[in-house]
Amino acid sequence: MRKNDDKSLSIDYSQLMDLRVDFAFKLLFTKGDPCLLISLLNAIFANKKISRIVKSIIIKNPFLDKETNEDKLSVLDIRAELEDNTNVLIEMHLHGLSELKPKTIRSWARAFGEELEEGKNYSEQSPTIAIAFVDGAVKPHEESENAKANIDKIHRLCMIMDKEDYTVFTDSMELHYINMKAFAKAVNEANCININDTDEIKFAKWLSVITQKEINNKTIIEDAYKDEEEIFMAVTTLVKQGEDKHTRQKYARRKDDIQHYTVTMKRAEQDRKRAEQAEREVEQISAEIKALRKRLAELEAQVK
Repeated sequence: MRKNDDKSLSIDYSQLMDLRVDFAFKLLFTKGDPCLLISLLNAIFANKKISRIVKSIIIKNPFLDKETNEDKLSVLDIRAELEDNTNVLIEMHLHGLSELKPKTIRSWARAFGEELEEGKNYSEQSPTIAIAFVDGAVKPHEESENAKANIDKIHRLCMIMDKEDYTVFTDSMELHYINMKAFAKAVNEANCININDTDEIKFAKWLSVITQKEINNKTIIEDAYKDEEEIFMAVTTLVKQGEDKHTRQKYARRKDDIQHYTVTMKRAEQDRKRAEQAEREVEQISAEIKALRKRLAELEAQVK
């Protein structure tokens, strides 16, 4: 890979579009050179020691969804097909973490079911991979001590496997959850990207660019794109896209929609917790009243 030591970018990071906003993420990886998405996917797979190497890719939904103004909560996902017919679904999530697991499983199941052509055997079904970039932890179903210790795990790979011997039952389901918040937190604490479960350095470099708004030391990002041709291309493209006035307006609207939704959901969650607390207090008061009535009845019986 050719080094970019002779190249440097003058970047105003305060103006650089945030790739955690799904509009910017999809714009970069569907409108830019296909090698960008290929590089990102290969880094993700390599980080989990998956032998799959992506050489070519077909973007199946290259257009930015027009219905987002009416459906402000919809996620602008990326759907792609690899050269071996494997289907890939990539989503960027800054909200709705409480419903993330059932949503990604449903998205995977819908994409998996849609791909079987009429007249084909079920054995000919192409595998489907779902990748979710998440701004927070995806909690496992079982709250074991090991699971609690790994709550800030950056990259989770979930598959269908035997519960006793962990034998993978099928390669048709593959779910990747990437915790961007945990990554940025760990990078800021260590002041480097060689951290936790980001063994693949290129994966860590891509994540540093994706989470650049949360990385305090910007030289980490500069080091990431300086030595990687595809990442340098990605940052260059991101800068150019952000200079387009029409693109900036669409990006700003989408960002505002996400922020508004996040605030609304937080308020709803706070209201729900207050209602639950009030209900518990009512139940406690009712129990105390019941106990007092019982005690009063006992005293009356003693008097008689």
